[in-house]
Amino acid sequence: MPPAPHPHPSFQQFSPAITLGEDTPAPGAAVSLASLAPLPAIGTDPRKTYRQMFQMAQELQDVAAERDRAQAAAADAQHRTLQRLILLAALKDGGSPAHCLRVGALSALVAQAMGLPQKRCDMLFEAAPLHDLGKLGIPDSILLKPGRLSAEEWRIMRDHPLLGARLLEGSGSPVQELAVEIVLNHHEKWDGSGYPAGRFGTNTPLSARITAVVDFFDAVTAPRSDRAALDDNEVFRLLECASGTQFDPAVVSAMFSIRPRLPHIRRLAAERAPRLLDAPRQDYWWRQA
Repeated sequence: MPPAPHPHPSFQQFSPAITLGEDTPAPGAAVSLASLAPLPAIGTDPRKTYRQMFQMAQELQDVAAERDRAQAAAADAQHRTLQRLILLAALKDGGSPAHCLRVGALSALVAQAMGLPQKRCDMLFEAAPLHDLGKLGIPDSILLKPGRLSAEEWRIMRDHPLLGARLLEGSGSPVQELAVEIVLNHHEKWDGSGYPAGRFGTNTPLSARITAVVDFFDAVTAPRSDRAALDDNEVFRLLECASGTQFDPAVVSAMFSIRPRLPHIRRLAAERAPRLLDAPRQDYWWRQA
């Protein structure tokens, strides 16, 4: 005969001990439902429950809004600081902030012509104007010296990418980290003969290869106290000759492609240079060119 089925245990016998503290039953002891602590009472008025939920949602929105305001204020303060650094670096080098603004805008246009996403182009627009920030650490006797530098003076001058990178590193800001990349590498050359590390080819970050071409072009087409400006046609010929040696050929090709937009960039930069310190954050005016 088949064995008699075991009787099902009662719920009270099966329930495990789940209370904690001094009243916790011994292992295996039965716990009755009546011994469990009662659950908190749930309000029976749906209107009151809805008001409580609405209040909680409103408080969460207020916290999020305050966080956003704090982040925006911090970003605005950082933007103003970087604009002041751009102005200081330009004045230190005996130049104009318009050059720095043109370098940022032209770098963004070249990056766009090379197919980079717009967000990356906007970051280049903000970061590239800081390319010569390290010149703040170079003595005026060297930086503004007319004529050729001595070997020792040239050694000191070649340190300015390292000095600029040290000024900017460690911020955690994506734009400043990109600026560090540009500052440190924009004097490297395609054939490896540049400084400070002698990088060659694509070992140099693209951001710095773009800025190198743009900086050279704008520097020699703008007049300075110690020399006259070169004609655009002549500088484009120089770029063509330096393509594949000093400069990345793809970047040079992109620079040729944006040539029709040069007058617009020069006009927009000239309008904004006198108001550099009042420029709003995320004013991506290069897109207007």
